[in-house]
Amino acid sequence: MRSRKILNLLFAMFVFSCGNDDSLNGPKGKQTQIESVEPMSGAIGEIVVIEGKDFGDLMEENTVKFNGHIASIITASTTRLVVTVPNGAKSGPVTVKVGSKTALSDTDFVVKP
Repeated sequence: MRSRKILNLLFAMFVFSCGNDDSLNGPKGKQTQIESVEPMSGAIGEIVVIEGKDFGDLMEENTVKFNGHIASIITASTTRLVVTVPNGAKSGPVTVKVGSKTALSDTDFVVKP
């Protein structure tokens, strides 16, 4: 009887430990969101600050693109990314991808010559 209780306890521990690990994707129900991009225009290489919600806390957890061109990330937190406008960027939306979630800027970033 005691061995059966131990087996049941081990089975329960196994079942609960096999759930999804949401720590990689943020809390359930949260969505990566861009709230502001400052400035909204600039030249290649210029520093841009993106404010928002549910970004990755580490630089490598985020992918920032200016109209499809990947930007270099200087610093990252869950609410702020500091990046540079990438070579080859053209005017268009800014996107932030964290895991499987992608946020899109409300306004296009304008690349100055």
